[in-house]
Amino acid sequence: MSEHTGEPIRLPDIEYTGPDLNLPAPPDDLEYTGLEDWKSDTILALNGIGGDVDALRTALETQRDALLSAAAHASWRYPALADRLRGLLDDPDDAVRVDAAYALARQGDLAAVAALQDALERPVGPYLSPLTAAGYLAQLGDPVGYPLVRDALGDVDRAVNMLACKQLLFFLPLDGRTGGATTVDAAALFTRAFADPDPDIGEQARAELERSPLPAAARLLADGAR
Repeated sequence: MSEHTGEPIRLPDIEYTGPDLNLPAPPDDLEYTGLEDWKSDTILALNGIGGDVDALRTALETQRDALLSAAAHASWRYPALADRLRGLLDDPDDAVRVDAAYALARQGDLAAVAALQDALERPVGPYLSPLTAAGYLAQLGDPVGYPLVRDALGDVDRAVNMLACKQLLFFLPLDGRTGGATTVDAAALFTRAFADPDPDIGEQARAELERSPLPAAARLLADGAR
């Protein structure tokens, strides 16, 4: 109450407008392996951030959270942004660190590959980025994150379970290889996903296979993923 009038003190409203993350449906002909690139590009476009080198440089210097992650992810196309990406490897946001590391790794930076491998050491649950890092490494041909994805699939935490499921297709080309002292069995993980009590998990696994040109994906669909 105001000391002089007895009226309530009215504080000004605090307004915050977050980034637009309402993505449209991806193109029907987009392969699953290109989905994250499409998402990053689309998020940036929805929020008025261009995909050219100058616009991305500015975004890497000024944005935070989801928009910074998207800008880091999209910056793999421009080696001129490598120094700025390296500066993000110590960012407070672990998701930003992983996206920056993946962008650098796609440019051939071996130290960034090691940063992705280090990300696997964070506990899953408190952090989701280790699962993303496992998928990124698999796309680089490194199956070391397979045990992490295998153990997280079916987790009682729905966010963990879904993010683990989203990495499955990346391990399909690595089937039979050794990852983290364990032999990759991506087909078995898809079978588990189809049987998950959460129907969204099976639907996610099916969508990955449907967006893949791999013969193994077609076989899994024919063998019971329908």
